[in-house]
Amino acid sequence: MTFYNFSFGSNMSSSRLLARLPNAKRIGTATLQGYQLSFDMVSTDGSAKCSVKPSQQLDACVYGVVYQLNKEEKIKLDAIEGPHYDCVLVPVTLQSGEQLQAHCYIANTLDDSLLPYDWYVQHVYRGALEAGVPKAYSEAILQRESCYDPDPLRAANEFAVHDNKNN
Repeated sequence: MTFYNFSFGSNMSSSRLLARLPNAKRIGTATLQGYQLSFDMVSTDGSAKCSVKPSQQLDACVYGVVYQLNKEEKIKLDAIEGPHYDCVLVPVTLQSGEQLQAHCYIANTLDDSLLPYDWYVQHVYRGALEAGVPKAYSEAILQRESCYDPDPLRAANEFAVHDNKNN
C-alpha cells in the first residue's frame, strides 16, 4: 500500500526526512491552498514546531514536499510526529499541476507564545530552499523569530544533519 505525505515543516528537508525514513521517495514540491504556515505547535521539547491553519486570505498557500511512503514508513512517521498532530487527508497540487490527496500532520496542541529553536527553523528553511519555493516564502521562514536550544548536544546533532550531507 502506498501513502502520500505532504511535509511542510522540517520534513521538507530530504536530509531530515530521509534520516528518519530512508526508503521514502520524494515525489515533488506541492502547494496546499487556503492555508498558512504557523510555528505554534507545542512540542515535547518545550519549543514550537510547524503546523498549518486555514487562512482567510484569497492567495494563501503553504508550500511543501510530497513523499511516497509504504505502510511501515507511514506507521513510523505517525509515531515520530506523535499525539500533538492529527493526520488528515488534504488536497495538494504538485508543480506539474497534478492534484492528489496526501496525509498532512496538523497540530492539535497550540501555543502562540512559544518560539521554535534556531536549528528547527534551519531545517524548515533548508527544506524550503531544496523544494524551490518562492524566495519570499523561504525568506519569511528564515526571518521567523526563534530561540536557542538549552540542550547544546541536541542542537549540535540537529545542525549536523545538514553538515553530513554537505548542504
